[in-house]
Amino acid sequence: MSAEAFHGLLGFPSWRALARGASMLGAFAVSACGVQAHPRGNAAPVDTSNDLGPEMGVPTGAGGVPALGSGGAPALGSGGTLPGIAGVAATSGGVSGVAGLSGSGGTLASAGAAGVAGTAVTAGGGAAGAGGAPLSGITITLGSNVVPKENAIAFIHFGHSNMAGRAIDPSTTRPYFFTQSDPHAWMYHVGTPPQLALEPYTADDDLSGTYGGPGTAIVKEAVALSPNNYFISLGFGKASAYCSQFLPGALYYDSLIQAPKAVKDRVTFAAIIVMLGITERHGTSADITGFSSCINTLVTAVRNDVGRPDLPLLLSDYEQEATGDLAVTGTFAQQIIPEIHKVPMVVSNAVLVPTDGLAMQDDHHFNFDGHKVWVGRALQLMKDNGWWHW
Repeated sequence: MSAEAFHGLLGFPSWRALARGASMLGAFAVSACGVQAHPRGNAAPVDTSNDLGPEMGVPTGAGGVPALGSGGAPALGSGGTLPGIAGVAATSGGVSGVAGLSGSGGTLASAGAAGVAGTAVTAGGGAAGAGGAPLSGITITLGSNVVPKENAIAFIHFGHSNMAGRAIDPSTTRPYFFTQSDPHAWMYHVGTPPQLALEPYTADDDLSGTYGGPGTAIVKEAVALSPNNYFISLGFGKASAYCSQFLPGALYYDSLIQAPKAVKDRVTFAAIIVMLGITERHGTSADITGFSSCINTLVTAVRNDVGRPDLPLLLSDYEQEATGDLAVTGTFAQQIIPEIHKVPMVVSNAVLVPTDGLAMQDDHHFNFDGHKVWVGRALQLMKDNGWWHW
C-alpha cells in the first residue's frame, strides 16, 4: 500500500497532498540565500467550516455523553447562562449537573456517574476554568468530545527538520509516537477535523510513516501533567528551513499560522515552541547575525495573529550533541550559538530549552528518546516560569 493510500485510510483528505505538492514547487523556486516571497496565486482558502464543531456546543462528560440536569436537559449554571459539565466540582449555588455528582473534582455520590473530573464550579455561577474564572461557553469538538475552550490547550510549534521529525529509533519508543494514541492528545490541520495525535502527522512534513518528531510528545507529555484537559498540536516543520523563511510574506508563514488562526477563538494557547538556529547556515551571513531579531519579528507576528502578545516562547538551544561539521566547536556553531543565546534578552517571555545529553538519530537530529526528554524540559520550563496554568 502506498504512503498516500495509508494516509487516506487514516482520514486525511487529498487536499493535503495537493498542498504538499504546491509547497515543494515553491521550495524549488527558493534559493539557499535570503528571503523569497511566497507565490500565493489565486488559490481559494481552505474551508474550515466543518472542522471544529459548533462554537457553543454542550460540553460532554466521560465517553462523550452530554452533561445533563434534571429531566435530561443540559445542566445550567445560575441564571441558565452556561451548559454544565458532567463530573464538575459543585459548590453552593453552582451548576446542577448529573444527579449524584458532588464535592471537589467531580467525585461520585450514590447513583451518580463520573464525568470530567477536576473542573471547578464557582459559587453562584457556572463551571470555571484554570484559576477559577467562569467558562466562556465557547467550545471545540475533539472527536466525540465537546470541550470548553478553557480546557482545550493548544501548542503552536514549528521549525526545521528536527521539528518535522527525523527520528526512527529506538524501536522500543516508537509505539509511543506512532501507535499509542491518548484520548486527550490531539492535532489539527486546517481542512479536516482534529485527529488524535500520532506521528508522522503532527508537523505535516514527511508523511511516509517512517519518521517521527516532537509534536506527539508535546501533547502527550502535557496530558501526563494535566490529565483532565485536552491538548492540541498545531505543528509545521520543514527541512533545512531557517528563520527568515518563516517571516510574514516569506515562504512558510502562511503554512505555520493557518491552523492557529483557524482555532484562535476556540482554544487556550499554551506556548510557541520553535526549533531553529542550526539551519541558519543555509541562509546569508545576515541570517546568522540577525537571528535574534528575526525570531523577535516572527514571534511577534504569531502572537499578534492569535491575539496573545504575552504567549511564551520556548526556543531550542543549539544541538549540543551535534557532531562533525555541526559540532558545537565548529565554525558555524561558534557563530550562531551567541546569537541564539541573545533571544531571551530580545524576546519577552522567552526561554531556551537545553539540548545537552539528548539521544541523537544522526549528526544533528534527535531520536525518539531525545524528543521526549527535550519536550519534558520544555514543559518543566513552563512550570518553572509560572506559565503552566492547568
